[in-house]
Amino acid sequence: MKNLHTLIGFILSLTIMTIISGCGGGSSTTSSSTGILSLSMTDAPPQLGEDVTEVNIAVIGIEYNHDGNWTKADDFEPQTFNLLDLQNGKSIHLGDMILPAGHYTEIRFKLAAPTKESEVKSNPDCNITFADGTSEPLFVPSGGQSGYKGKGAFDITANAKIEVMADFDVHKSVVVTGNRKYLLKPVIRLVVTELSGTINGTVVNVDDYNATSDSLVVYSYRSGEYQESENNNNFPNSVSSSDVNMSDGNFTLAFLGEGNYSLITARYSGDTFIDEYDEEENVEVFNGQITLVDINTSD
Repeated sequence: MKNLHTLIGFILSLTIMTIISGCGGGSSTTSSSTGILSLSMTDAPPQLGEDVTEVNIAVIGIEYNHDGNWTKADDFEPQTFNLLDLQNGKSIHLGDMILPAGHYTEIRFKLAAPTKESEVKSNPDCNITFADGTSEPLFVPSGGQSGYKGKGAFDITANAKIEVMADFDVHKSVVVTGNRKYLLKPVIRLVVTELSGTINGTVVNVDDYNATSDSLVVYSYRSGEYQESENNNNFPNSVSSSDVNMSDGNFTLAFLGEGNYSLITARYSGDTFIDEYDEEENVEVFNGQITLVDINTSD
């Protein structure tokens, strides 16, 4: 009988432990149905002229689309930063956010920016600053209400972390109107960091140019997607771009998805497009690797 009582007690103990465990008696920051999005931001350089020293952006909210519904990321802390500090592979960490496990194709960024003149004083955070210390507001239609979408596919896996880079391409995003009013129409590309590579290149004949008046920009395109008609319209279909260092000819194209690319080198005088050079074709990018490229624009 004693053995029977011992056996019954053991079974009851196991049952109680199972019930307690099933009631969530743990302290993990994620559940079996959530994972962590580690979100960062980088930038491609704009063609706004040498007198522009800052392009300041205030991100006040992040939203994600899950099962067709836009949901606010409650664990995001608002941040303000200068996009010109985030070039040539540099980035800023926006935070780690807990999201439901699943497949995602877009994130929405809400900005503290004026939509019209009357809102400028109450929304000063998004602006362009010049070398003489003056600044102009960046008007962002619907930036604070509906936000702007970053597009790119990624998967949140339960109890795991994924790092995603948001490439905020200022060179495509800032529009200067005829009355010198600056509009921000963000073009944001999302890429999984570990599923990307880098191109480190050199324009070997950079000494052929006047470093005082000339500037060079290298644009990356998926192979076969470049059209010559784009060169008078800010190369809108490029994946990314990089300023060329006019002292040593070096440039960096970071956070590119794996694949085959064509590189277009363009020459500017200030912010005015002058001409372009032949494509550097079949440049292979591999995940987690650096591809080295030499470009001779006189060929």
